[in-house]
Amino acid sequence: ESVAQTTDSVAQEVMRLLTTPVDGHATEAAVLKGKPAERERFDGADQFDALDKMNTAFLDRDWGDGYPLIPPTPERVEAMLKGTTLDPQEVVCMLPPGNGIATVEKIAISAAMAGCRPEHLPVIMAACKAISKMEAREVRGGLMSTSANAPIILVNGPIAEELGINAGRCALGPGKLSRVNIVLGRGLVLALKNVGHWYPGVMDMDTIGTPRKFSMCVAENEENSPWEPWHVEHGFKREQSTVTVFITGGDKDIGDQGNNTGDGLLRTIAYSAIWGSAGHIASLAGEYDDSPGGGTLAFIAPAHARPIAASGYSKGAAKQFMHQHAQAPARHLINCFNVPDKVRIQWRWLYQLPPSEQERVILPVLSGPERYFIVCVGANDRAKDMVFP
Repeated sequence: ESVAQTTDSVAQEVMRLLTTPVDGHATEAAVLKGKPAERERFDGADQFDALDKMNTAFLDRDWGDGYPLIPPTPERVEAMLKGTTLDPQEVVCMLPPGNGIATVEKIAISAAMAGCRPEHLPVIMAACKAISKMEAREVRGGLMSTSANAPIILVNGPIAEELGINAGRCALGPGKLSRVNIVLGRGLVLALKNVGHWYPGVMDMDTIGTPRKFSMCVAENEENSPWEPWHVEHGFKREQSTVTVFITGGDKDIGDQGNNTGDGLLRTIAYSAIWGSAGHIASLAGEYDDSPGGGTLAFIAPAHARPIAASGYSKGAAKQFMHQHAQAPARHLINCFNVPDKVRIQWRWLYQLPPSEQERVILPVLSGPERYFIVCVGANDRAKDMVFP
């Protein structure tokens, strides 16, 4: 009844628009050359009072993240645009989840508000473009879900060192060591909000929320990694710079005291990867489509990566080992998704077993070793790892 009341009044207009021929080029031109927003002026007893009024106004419109914003003055935005040779009005992408038109200038404004510098702009533009290329189901689950999902930026190649992106101790902040990481992650979040319409309660329907949505950005610790870097693993040259965006559903710190072999260390990481995997078997089974669901991003610190590699494990072999050891009883995996009619037929037998049998049926928590993603991140002298579902 509620749905009918909401949709009946506009259904005819929607059908009219969908069946009326339009000139696509003219429509696009009208959108891209629309009237620019008017500049605003904030006055106060002094510049700090004016700054406070600007921040209050911006936050009331949900243009910020709750922390103080840097005023995106014309001078600051113009300076930010010097970080690229692209025209300010060039369209970088259509930015999810609201498919806002992300011009270079619009992204630069969000970057300025986040406290970024001109040389940071290409990284944020690349991150926006990466998100725009995600499949619709990834956008829906990653940005619009009721779950506490958040993007994390991974930077590889020479640009990471050029910008001073922290790949070691406290790489996920806060503080001086990770200042660049923080403003880069924040710049993406503000762009997602103010260009992609990722506003809480509007297109971000997160039930509880997570501090990971404020800012997450790291570089891979390529210098101290025993393996080929992430971007080389995926076909890029070592001297190229890349930006990768993952959508994470949590983070778990992993401590391992006493193990110094590849098998022992990987077993600990694999057992930790089971955490957060509840429901993976459901998405694997095709709640929405046949694409494999779920994944685990593993940040392995150099102090653990070295003995793992010394034991003969390539990244591929490590993923295979983790897949074989990250297993759990079927009852644990299906308990939070107790709707068998939404699961593909070949998995429904699991729901028909008595609880005791469901406990005895052991299944891998992910569809295959390719659903594990290994990156070397962290301090060189401390042996702690982290996994993100």
